[in-house]
Amino acid sequence: MAEIVAGVACSHVPFLAMHPEFERASVEQRNRVVAGFEAARQILEEANPDAIVVFSNDHFDRCFFDNLPAFLVGVAEEAAGPPYDTLKVPKARVRVMSELGRFIVDEGLERGVDFALSEDLPLDHAEIVPMSYLTPRWDRAIVPIIVNAFAPPMPSLKRCYDVGAFVRGCVERWPAKKRIAFLGTGGISHWVGPPETGRINPEFDRWFLERLVRREAAEVIEKYRTRAALEHAAGNGGNEIRDWLAVAAAMPEHLRPRVLAYEPVLEWVTGTGVMAWAAA
Repeated sequence: MAEIVAGVACSHVPFLAMHPEFERASVEQRNRVVAGFEAARQILEEANPDAIVVFSNDHFDRCFFDNLPAFLVGVAEEAAGPPYDTLKVPKARVRVMSELGRFIVDEGLERGVDFALSEDLPLDHAEIVPMSYLTPRWDRAIVPIIVNAFAPPMPSLKRCYDVGAFVRGCVERWPAKKRIAFLGTGGISHWVGPPETGRINPEFDRWFLERLVRREAAEVIEKYRTRAALEHAAGNGGNEIRDWLAVAAAMPEHLRPRVLAYEPVLEWVTGTGVMAWAAA
């Protein structure tokens, strides 16, 4: 059976991989964020996963209102992107562990989670930006799972947490002796679009991170049962905490969560964080 060996959750703000936008943040803030990503990279290196299951979200470059699944699993042999040049983030190509992706889809159909499936799923900055720090050699296979955290109707926070737990079970039932890590990307608080573009809520961000460290995700789910409540506290970009909650649910008890970095970077218009789950 496959083994879950590590987890990471982090922001995917494009400015992390764009210049000169990256340098607009203070040296102190950006150095602390980069140090957090470096610590997470080392955790993944030490865990040595054969593949990383990535919970991330779309930005209307892969899905639109004509086809807006709640959960979409990429099962091609590889993925490349991003499919646009509007954001000057690096382009990349990475192998997909399609056999695990198909197993997750099949398990869902048998056990009550109807995943959508794609044989042609490009990468977006949601995957490329954090992976450029975490797997800079692009030598780790991934299983991309796109969570709709961009446009309503969105799966609830509870549903995202439950699906994360379900995927954990899939990995643990998968009859392959592989080492699997998880990555969730997005958020934390940020407002996208006028009149509040650039707003950040550090109080929410720190509270949310503390809840995950304390394994109290249920408190987040209960407090923000509605999208309106979450967006009031964390902005429309705060919907991306769905990806963090999915990873938190996928983590075995022996993997200890800790925050590696958090900075409310006004110049990046995002509460920017990195946390990881690793063996003590």
